[in-house]
Amino acid sequence: MQRKLCLFTAALAAAAILSGCRNTNVPEFSYERNFKISEEPAFEDPSAVIIDPVNERTINCDGNKITLSGTVGEDFTPAVNVPHTETYEEKDGKFVYTSVIKNVEGYFNLRIFKNGYIRMYAENGNVGVAEMTDVAETNQKAVENAIDQPLDQVAEYISTDASKENIDYILGRITEISNTVCEGITSDYDKLRAISRWVSANIYYDFAAYDKGVPAETLTLQYMLENSSSVCGGYSNMTSALAAVQGIKVYNVHGSAVSNDRTFAEAEGKYHEWNYAVIDGRVVWIDSGWNSYCFRNRDGSYSKGNIGVKYFDISPSALAQNHKAKYAEYRDYFAVTGALS
Repeated sequence: MQRKLCLFTAALAAAAILSGCRNTNVPEFSYERNFKISEEPAFEDPSAVIIDPVNERTINCDGNKITLSGTVGEDFTPAVNVPHTETYEEKDGKFVYTSVIKNVEGYFNLRIFKNGYIRMYAENGNVGVAEMTDVAETNQKAVENAIDQPLDQVAEYISTDASKENIDYILGRITEISNTVCEGITSDYDKLRAISRWVSANIYYDFAAYDKGVPAETLTLQYMLENSSSVCGGYSNMTSALAAVQGIKVYNVHGSAVSNDRTFAEAEGKYHEWNYAVIDGRVVWIDSGWNSYCFRNRDGSYSKGNIGVKYFDISPSALAQNHKAKYAEYRDYFAVTGALS
């Protein structure tokens, strides 16, 4: 309790310092809980593969026939990139797309969004969603072999200025934000979900930082407090830091991710970072960045968007479709101040 009181006092000073560094066009943090999202609906068909709970999209496979169904979306036409015959019907805002695959063996892509694909697999006249079992196992091994990140490296994720005074200021602000986000919430699972949603709604993907090769400072808590923006590593960093205030141990996962029609081999050199936590003995996978549709554009302007729900507590098999871990680490943020004393 004494530590939190000290940090809260430091946060008062931090608020003044950090607010003075914020550009005038930076959006203020919001603590509104009525986010513009759609909750996951209940599906009657247990054999269907749920690929997009927000738009109620599912895939059913029968022999060499694929059936994709869900809510009609703007600028969206289902398609596959291999020989096939297809039908498409719309009624009452719903669509049903069928594709019969012809003489195909191996992996191919099914378009499920305007610029989004899911990996499929064909063998001996049967098609299905690629289970990516090897990737799921790789992700699980990262969980089993997670490491503790050295405190000097943790400090670099807080700020490029690792003085004790500055670290105390920043962690004070993080404490204030986390306690506000989690106010009135009792379970760790619900706190973690609230934190992830807050990060998705308040941190904007920074295209300019990405174009510059992601300077180290853009991943720091201080940069996000000042600019409300970062890239995938920042989303992961903010999620784990806010959770740490609540005593929830959230790990940072380093690896690669695929989108559109890229394969993991093609994405090998493309870095990605996300999170997991163990809640009630179960691994909960989280990607607050992929649930965010808020962008800091290359001209410095900010575009506010909705947030998604798919990448909070996503199943291991669904995560393996596009996330492949190399290693995972735990950052003990609040041990840094003690190490600097």
